Amino acid sequence: MGYDYEFEAKNLKKNLNCIHVGTNIVVLPQVDSTNNLAKEHAKNNAPEGLVIVADSQTNGRGRTGRSWHSPPETGIYLSILLKPNLRPEQISLITLVAGVSAIATINEFSNLRANLKWPNDILINNKKICGLLCEMAGKQNISHFVVIGIGINVNQIPEQLPDNLKQTATSLRMINGSPINRLAVIKSLLKNLDSEYHLFLAEGGHSVIKKWALNTNLFGQTVSIKDGSNVIYGKAMRLDELGRLVLLMDNGYEEAFVSGEITLK
Repeated sequence: MGYDYEFEAKNLKKNLNCIHVGTNIVVLPQVDSTNNLAKEHAKNNAPEGLVIVADSQTNGRGRTGRSWHSPPETGIYLSILLKPNLRPEQISLITLVAGVSAIATINEFSNLRANLKWPNDILINNKKICGLLCEMAGKQNISHFVVIGIGINVNQIPEQLPDNLKQTATSLRMINGSPINRLAVIKSLLKNLDSEYHLFLAEGGHSVIKKWALNTNLFGQTVSIKDGSNVIYGKAMRLDELGRLVLLMDNGYEEAFVSGEITLK
């Protein structure tokens, strides 16, 4: 099968009715990375709300430069350009907005409830179904633009997963036992993101932090965080006002972390 144009821009725009997201939608059969392309558009003064959708990626990226398996006709690979006036340390809040939006969509189409893993993964049955990558550019301590990259495993079957992902990844089709309409999933995702982003601009981070907390099993558990060569242990307590993970350390003090590879003990 070739690219079936299921993601035609006109079909995505139909009845989208968003405030911020979807001002322009670019749909392509293949790109190296939707985030890379969105950043190129941003540097050429593309308006807020641009959405880049690809049927496949040749160099899909996750956090810390990891690759994101992006075969055609199976997953959702898209990036959204936003232009909030944020300080660099507030970028974590946009990751939370993306996470809350994506998990709402996944739960809408999944027979099993998903779970947010800090800072930017969504799991079902402890297997990854969605990854997020937020990248920003700015000057004078204010963001110029933020690109949100979202990858969702939709119609992959076990035989299509690389050997190194068979034990750690899943898809909506594998969870439900039947194929899912990717166009419907994308529309739901864009609507949820638009709504959460609009609320974030109006009210700040309080609401999205609260929603994130309701969709994770992290808090109260002892975890390790690997940041570079450092491994730190503590009890996960909450997210702070910047979306950082607060750990209670063995010495009784709390410490906030912006990022890192987290493992439950």
